[in-house]
Amino acid sequence: MLQVSVLWKNHRICVPVKKNTLVSEALLAMKVPVPMPCSGKHLCGKCRVWVSGEVNGVSPQENALLGDAALAEGIRLACFCRIEGDSLIRPVFSQADILTWVKIPSFLYTGTGAGVACDIGTTTIAVRLYECSTGTLLAEGAEENNQRAYGADVISRIQACHAYGTRKLSEVVFRQIEDMVGQIMTKSGIREISAGVLTGNTTMLHIFEGLDPHALAAAPFLMQSAFGSVSARRIDSADMYLPPCIGAYVGADTVCAVLAAGMTEQKGISLLVDLGTNGEIVLCKDGKFICCAVAAGPAFEGVGLHSGMSASYGAIYKAHTDEGKVSVEIIGNGVKAAGICGSGIIDLLHVMKNLGVLDESGYLEKEFSVGTYAEVCITPEDVRKIQLAKAAVCAGIYTLLNEENVMPEEVERFYVAGGFGASLNPVSAAAIGLFPEALKDKISFIGNGALGGAVMILLNSKMKSMAEDIVKNSRELELSRSAFFMDKYIECMGF
Repeated sequence: MLQVSVLWKNHRICVPVKKNTLVSEALLAMKVPVPMPCSGKHLCGKCRVWVSGEVNGVSPQENALLGDAALAEGIRLACFCRIEGDSLIRPVFSQADILTWVKIPSFLYTGTGAGVACDIGTTTIAVRLYECSTGTLLAEGAEENNQRAYGADVISRIQACHAYGTRKLSEVVFRQIEDMVGQIMTKSGIREISAGVLTGNTTMLHIFEGLDPHALAAAPFLMQSAFGSVSARRIDSADMYLPPCIGAYVGADTVCAVLAAGMTEQKGISLLVDLGTNGEIVLCKDGKFICCAVAAGPAFEGVGLHSGMSASYGAIYKAHTDEGKVSVEIIGNGVKAAGICGSGIIDLLHVMKNLGVLDESGYLEKEFSVGTYAEVCITPEDVRKIQLAKAAVCAGIYTLLNEENVMPEEVERFYVAGGFGASLNPVSAAAIGLFPEALKDKISFIGNGALGGAVMILLNSKMKSMAEDIVKNSRELELSRSAFFMDKYIECMGF
């Protein structure tokens, strides 16, 4: 037997394996998640790991998927790389890996031809191209939403529609999605698509369709459309299906995330939190859904922070203390830190709390430099932005639980969706009060839940009716009218 060590979640996991074992199989046995969109069929090139030690040579196919630069850094693909001696392995994530990573239940494929699934996030847009009859992922891509030039959140986008016209913002996002789909079609050699599913929050879908979103921003928060219909706009001559929305602030993206989590097929009590620019929360009890949205802002995605950045090359995405010193992990092994992404921010706040430089009120006397990277730091203003966001999320969770007379300990399954969920440390998240402590050992990460649900609808037409059933069995709670939420929000400010 050979000895393999895996660096994961600030721990070194050591296990014996047989010679010639695939790295993907070893990681699966250790329950270390690595994105494998193509299910290990050697097609996507996303299961990247940094490897040191005795492993097999690089095949021409793996070389083509990785490229010389990645190979020179010691990067391999877990579905190709075989262990031939004692080795050290560490998963590697890129921005596209994180933003397009999905985890969905098994289901039958009923589609035909090539199709595209798209999630219009407030901050980012993610697309995937599939062979619909086999469920084979052909290509994927992720970009920052070009509408960000008009504001970071949905309220500012709605205001921008008033100032510049809804048609202008609609054209911006439509042209961007058109270009992204064209790029992945060219990359995969696909000449035409026959179907598409495009999801997003209620505001994003209104703007995409060219519908004035103004009424979404003020009571009684009216939708011009709840969707669950084919878009008026086509992409590459293909109809684009828009899944249904629950309400003005709980949109089709949340419905899709519920699908991706498999909550419709489960008994008992489960909870879903989608952490993005807008934080949506869903509690499922006895087959009924109660949901709400909180104004988390883009801070969880690194936006608006002094050294904040997306989960891309050079981002600090993990941190811990080692004998009183701060140690970090950076996307792209051996590179200099360029900034901090969402999961790194959460870890660093936990580190700062443990070191005593951040007190329970959130007070930080001066900016906190990260280890040896003096130019990469967390400022008092950064702490306040995260404090507001995490308090809103945690208070939203408590409010839904209170509404259904459920204690945190009674929740059986806790799903976290969102761009930085793949590398979020549950211990750090609970320690800074992002969610109740009782939930940290029940957590399951599902990646981009909105995109995952859109994929399910694309590949199986029956999922449309399941999405409609979710809406019929859902109730949206308006937090602005909840005295409990307001009280809990103040209480959850502490670290």
